[in-house]
Amino acid sequence: MKTLDIAAFAEITRRVIARDGFDGYLPTVCVPARKHISVLESIPPEKLDHVREIAIAWAEKKAKPDEEYFLAYKEGADSFRVVHHFSGGAEERLFSAHTTLE
Repeated sequence: MKTLDIAAFAEITRRVIARDGFDGYLPTVCVPARKHISVLESIPPEKLDHVREIAIAWAEKKAKPDEEYFLAYKEGADSFRVVHHFSGGAEERLFSAHTTLE
């Protein structure tokens, strides 16, 4: 079985964006060990400037301590960020809806 990595989760996210559009994209967390995916249903309009902090705090509540998770959230008009949290660290990358921004 192939292990999920940050690029693979970005591709999954791109497929969702292609299907549903990007305007209403909501933060999404995946906890691979439990095959769990959740979507943060809403962020109050007055807190939209704090999406990163809100999404990371929410993802950390969804995952157990030291449990691996992937979080994707909208960061710009045509970009989203994927955060990969794992035991011992974290990595993150910015992606566009169509190609990787590196």
